[in-house]
Amino acid sequence: MTTFLILCAVMIVAALALILFPLLRNAPASPGREKPATRAVPAAVVMMIALPLAASAFYGATSNFPWDNPAALTGGAAGHAQGGGSMEEVITQLEARLQKSPGDVEGWRMLGRTYLVSGRADDAVAAYEKASALTGGRDPVLELDLAEALVLTDKPEVKDRARGIIDAALAADENNQKALWYSGLMAVRAGDPDTARKQWTRLLESNPPEEIRQILVAQLAELGVAVPQPAAAPAAAPAMGGMGGMAGGSPAAGETRGRTIRIAVSVDPSLTGKLRPGTTVFVSAREAGIPGPPIAAVRIASDELPTTVVLSDANTMIEGRDLSSVDQVQLVARVAFGGTAVTASGDLVGEALHKKGAPENVNVVINRVSP
Repeated sequence: MTTFLILCAVMIVAALALILFPLLRNAPASPGREKPATRAVPAAVVMMIALPLAASAFYGATSNFPWDNPAALTGGAAGHAQGGGSMEEVITQLEARLQKSPGDVEGWRMLGRTYLVSGRADDAVAAYEKASALTGGRDPVLELDLAEALVLTDKPEVKDRARGIIDAALAADENNQKALWYSGLMAVRAGDPDTARKQWTRLLESNPPEEIRQILVAQLAELGVAVPQPAAAPAAAPAMGGMGGMAGGSPAAGETRGRTIRIAVSVDPSLTGKLRPGTTVFVSAREAGIPGPPIAAVRIASDELPTTVVLSDANTMIEGRDLSSVDQVQLVARVAFGGTAVTASGDLVGEALHKKGAPENVNVVINRVSP
């Protein structure tokens, strides 16, 4: 910001020099006159005062920079994490900022993402539509964000619009991972397993990390697609230390980095009779209220319960997304009798929330049966 202000000052000085030099220099005497023309000192003084004031007023009127609250530039989840306020406070700040600067595309984008993180998909759609209107629909990343929000509303009347945006994204880049995921999800909801198989198979071919691969393999298995194991399949990750991420590969056993959550997983005594030896148990962390692939997850066996699972930023599954980037995560432990990453009727589930800055140790008790 300091550099920007210095640059503005230099530009104003340069403009003054161009204007004042002709006003202050003596004009040559015209024929028949003995003295040169008098300098335009009064006009020069007026320009020296008026030009900087006019430039400042014009920029203040047309700029969307929040001069009264520069910290608002860090809005959204990032600003929330640094400021320590609640998500509702972040939303209130962004809404106030946009009332003053309704042409702020990035502000609408951040408000849409914050609404989505808060589980307010309908409001996220409205915010993204504002941003889309301001860009004329020419920002493909923003349009895909809008499609994501439309899909997450799960409203039949918006599915065609969401599909149109997703299809356009895939036409521009057939390997767009976000578009492939939601294209497959929409196909499953629409009873179109062929399209879901095609899109998720292509996503699987993009060489995701083992954790994402397991989710896709499970989804495809439900659709009747048997995916062969790779020639050198990596060993299953231990409970302690979790699973590796797309950004940096599988962490070494016990390695942690950044935000760390130690999850003590146990089963309510009333449900222990329902357990079967060797049943898959998924322990995952995701943004509270946001469906889709988890930020981090581990897969263990029911024989290991009770146990402690450690998740940290070292377990990032998707590049650019880690536990530290989220204020509140939803921790889920699920006994998956079908062995898939999709919750099925009869699975045993336990949940807890963990807020950034809270103690690392969290208890998750598997205490209910999925309907």
